[in-house]
Amino acid sequence: MKPNTGGKLFRWTGAIALGCTLFWSTLAVAQSLDVPQPWIDYAQRVGRQFQTSLEANDDAANQFHQFLEDRVLNAKADAPPPALVVRAWIGADGAVTKVQFDSLGDPQADATLQQLLTVHPISGAPPVDMRQPLRVRLRLTANPDAGQGAQGAGR
Repeated sequence: MKPNTGGKLFRWTGAIALGCTLFWSTLAVAQSLDVPQPWIDYAQRVGRQFQTSLEANDDAANQFHQFLEDRVLNAKADAPPPALVVRAWIGADGAVTKVQFDSLGDPQADATLQQLLTVHPISGAPPVDMRQPLRVRLRLTANPDAGQGAQGAGR
């Protein structure tokens, strides 16, 4: 039986960036930059879909989480948690047609991430005038739901 997602030591959080360099995580910041509301809404939808794909309870997502958990657990104490900027292109049908990101240093992990982010379409088409690629910043954070399972496993 596969472990449930609550048992994973880490979980994904994401923020979407519109434009070249500015990341936003709150609606107020995006509005102050005159980003059209339909772009904001769609970008948030993309972020939620990516997070859902990364948190899935399937072999690919579990394999990817294991790679990252090993990487974080074996890192130096002062190393920050992994963060990754993904550039994503979304087709008129909602299909994620292309993603680019800096290599994780492991070809299999790169291929698995590519698969996870492109396998599920985004519900609905992006706004016609929306700039692409969308930039999604993914960050691995501790999963508070995994604490009890991890503590019990060590006893």
